[in-house]
Amino acid sequence: MMKKLFTLLVLLAQTVYGQNCDCTKQLENLITKVKYDYPGFSDKVNDLTRSAYDMLEKEMYDNASQTFSFHRCSLILDQYLDYFHDAHLHLSIETNRYWAYKKVTDSTIMIRIPSFSFSSKDIIDSLITTNINELTSIPNLIIDLRGNGGGIDYSFLKLLPLVYSHPYVSDAVEWYASEGNLKSFEDALRNGKIRKGSEEWTKKLIKLMNEHRGEFVVLDPPDTVKRDTVYPNPRNVGIIIDDYCGSSCEQFILDAKHSAKVILFGCQTYGVLDYSNTSPEPLGIEGLNVYIPKTRSTRLPENPIDNIGIKPDIEINLPYNLNVRDNVDDWVLFVKDYLENF
Repeated sequence: MMKKLFTLLVLLAQTVYGQNCDCTKQLENLITKVKYDYPGFSDKVNDLTRSAYDMLEKEMYDNASQTFSFHRCSLILDQYLDYFHDAHLHLSIETNRYWAYKKVTDSTIMIRIPSFSFSSKDIIDSLITTNINELTSIPNLIIDLRGNGGGIDYSFLKLLPLVYSHPYVSDAVEWYASEGNLKSFEDALRNGKIRKGSEEWTKKLIKLMNEHRGEFVVLDPPDTVKRDTVYPNPRNVGIIIDDYCGSSCEQFILDAKHSAKVILFGCQTYGVLDYSNTSPEPLGIEGLNVYIPKTRSTRLPENPIDNIGIKPDIEINLPYNLNVRDNVDDWVLFVKDYLENF
């Protein structure tokens, strides 16, 4: 939906809290703002619609009182605004898009990674390669993943050796060998749209899917991850998470959690990982596509993540920054103090 001029910007960044987000207060601020400043309020909330509006407002307050995560609170705020059917009336939410590598103190380094998109891999690899001597000589590392909505697992592979402490069994995914998914891979291979170096892997997957049409297939089964090197430093790794962390961001956390070095800080993640590996599929109109996952995790059904998320080991109940840029803020200082006194 196009959202252009004359928008109502609800500025929440200075008053929002992480796991202790006061969603009721945010909803109250929003309703007050709309009631007194939105010129369409009296037209859309009148004698005919007052009863329905009052019911909506009560429902929103009931939902807000049970919500303690900013991302989920924003969905409630959006639902309230949807009542007015006005595309110009919407939330504006900043998210962190800044990369950072900083030496916080002589014993703590911070890396801020706002994305695991395919294009982010070169940035992540460069940050690690360029600074590997310092990273492996200082005892504490903070990896700040706030605002990281995921991407692809390929992008964080260079990061995992830094946090590794001992062998562990990794989860796998099952590919759904539907006719549409099979055709999608065949078309991508034929048209040269497969990532360079993955052609042979894709051919093997296509062969397996052809042999088991309509079933789930596993090309890379669960395996034991065993690395040749365990870095003495960093000794302690604090990973900062929030409820924007989803998909590949959550997969990185699951991999990193196997390490004895790692402690998770912040608030519960978004919870969107059970079904993954999406690609755009056309719907019959040029430019209109739907993204549909092609895999499900072998964690299911015992250990679901979707709509649940991953809890931190240590909650951070400090003011939540939606756009921390490259600053060393209170969240980072909280983790720094914890690690340096651990």
